[in-house]
Amino acid sequence: MGAEGGAPVKILSEMINSIEIILNHVHEGIVIADRDGKVLYVNEANERITGLENSKILGKYVKDVAPESSIPEVIKTGKEKLGVKTRVNDRYVISNIVPIKEKESGELIGAISVFLDITELETLNAKLIKAQEKINKLSLQLSSFMGNEEPIIGKNAKMQKAFSLALKAANVNSNVLITGESGTGKEVVAKFIHEKGTRKNKPFVAVNCGAIPENLLESELFGYEAGAFTGASSRGKPGLFEQANGGTIFLDEIGDMPYPLQVKLLRVLQEKEIMRVGGTQKIKLDVRVIAATNRDIEAMVKEKKFREDLYYRLNVIKIDLPPLKERKEDLPLYISYFLNKLSSRLGKEKPKVASAAMKLLLNYDYPGNIRELENILENSLIIDDDGSITVEDLPEYLLKGNTYKYFDLLKERWPKLYEVEKSVIEESIRVFKNKTKVAEILGIPRSTLYRKIKEYGIKC
Repeated sequence: MGAEGGAPVKILSEMINSIEIILNHVHEGIVIADRDGKVLYVNEANERITGLENSKILGKYVKDVAPESSIPEVIKTGKEKLGVKTRVNDRYVISNIVPIKEKESGELIGAISVFLDITELETLNAKLIKAQEKINKLSLQLSSFMGNEEPIIGKNAKMQKAFSLALKAANVNSNVLITGESGTGKEVVAKFIHEKGTRKNKPFVAVNCGAIPENLLESELFGYEAGAFTGASSRGKPGLFEQANGGTIFLDEIGDMPYPLQVKLLRVLQEKEIMRVGGTQKIKLDVRVIAATNRDIEAMVKEKKFREDLYYRLNVIKIDLPPLKERKEDLPLYISYFLNKLSSRLGKEKPKVASAAMKLLLNYDYPGNIRELENILENSLIIDDDGSITVEDLPEYLLKGNTYKYFDLLKERWPKLYEVEKSVIEESIRVFKNKTKVAEILGIPRSTLYRKIKEYGIKC
């Protein structure tokens, strides 16, 4: 359904609300304008970089507050502008400006500008190049995030690398192997690669190699001819590879594929053709293969449990997704995203998360990864009846044996109160970055937070 009347502003506002927690914790300045060039959103970094008060920018036309801005041009042409040097107030910034389009209709509804202050970097060309690379990646991430159903990005360096590889993989047709624990989002990344590539309008067929009985997997993958075996359809049946012709087949849990069947899959990858079970005719196919596993596939190769030649055929581009416990700086992002998503699905207002509950959520290691986090939040949202998720709304197993990190720092003695306080402040700054947010989370005035940072010699 296309955007009509006041719909574009509403759609943009919903997008902004869903990712506001991310935008306000980004170091770069961000401005979002509607298709008329009116400013709908500016993040906190904008005021620091440009020196313009955010309250005096919101609701104004871009051309009135920043006459040299390229946002109006991007809105008019619908084409992105990258690496644009612009003067704002008495400062210079380098900006990436991309159009925002309504997902289903493709109608342009606004534009987003992501920018960095380069006044102090003019003479440092190497740093400028790095800044450009960083801002390119960030603006692409924000643009992609707005249109995706699942969050697949974050601030974590390993996730940044995985996301960068996924973007590169989307532009080629090479085979991809995605590794990572269960629940880390392997199928989400596979769908992202498919939807960002040239095959996006063709089929995406997902199959869990570990969920189909071994004696049926071959016929499911490659199909069968009439009368191929007892119980076979009299008309035969095309397999999943044929159903994915022209598009992408996602082979999840490839490490569970029986060894004998690995030989046939290797032949399919080499010859780009299949033969149905019980058939004699070879069928030419154009299918992109993305495989995934939560197992140590290299160890399986050494143990002769997985064919080495098949491994190298699949492992052209390898994307490794880290477990959630290794990217805890992204937890606030995911928590906010899932609460938005679940609240909408359950028909409830998005709840707040009490400070103590947030600490538990941030301290837990999530062996079930993203999938477990979503399950915890859905359970808590259902139980909650006052619009605020508290410790009592969380599953009991989060409480059992839970000790915060700062109690583990000193093994020989129980920590002093000031040591605990210092550790809590340091951890909060590491997680939330923004000091105003840290003071709010800790329930103290910002002046008190600054005093304690100075008192404890905390580096931030």
